Amino acid sequence: MPVDDVIQVIKEMDGVLKVEKLTNEDITNVIDIDSNQENEIIPVINEGLKECFRRDFSLVLFKDGRFKPPESSTLILVREDGKTLGHDIFSDEEKERFKNDENAHFLSDDFVIFKDDLKNKDLNPKKQFFILPPVRFGGLECIEGIDNVVSCSPSVHADVHLKKRYEVVEDPKIATIIVSFSLKRENGV
Repeated sequence: MPVDDVIQVIKEMDGVLKVEKLTNEDITNVIDIDSNQENEIIPVINEGLKECFRRDFSLVLFKDGRFKPPESSTLILVREDGKTLGHDIFSDEEKERFKNDENAHFLSDDFVIFKDDLKNKDLNPKKQFFILPPVRFGGLECIEGIDNVVSCSPSVHADVHLKKRYEVVEDPKIATIIVSFSLKRENGV
């Protein structure tokens, strides 16, 4: 079964501590938890979660710092007009580039905001929100029968919930990723 193959391949990746198949109840709970994040002072909109749960199967994996960095941002601060105000960074090259950029300001070791973009001369300030986007998840291309692989980060509250549910120690160095995929359809059906 392709699901078992996916789980086995992910378990063998560096930094993976645990992999579990999400149940329908898990998915419902995570959706409920994440939907409450949209009412915060700076709302969190989990576009990645929406995309993941459109697939046939969803897994949760817990990882440490040895796991490969994502290929794109997993957290983006945007303004309601679509302007990107900041995002997370992972590579040392990117960190060095932003350290030398007078327009960049580090909110933490791995999140940068852009000063010029924060200057809003409009008398009606624009609403800001965080986006958790869908992220490509490589390494599963070798598995026959799967398609449309995508991953995302759950919100902080959903992360805590999933760690409790799957008995993973609450440690900021352990991150949670949801990986989803569909089964290939014969004749495009």
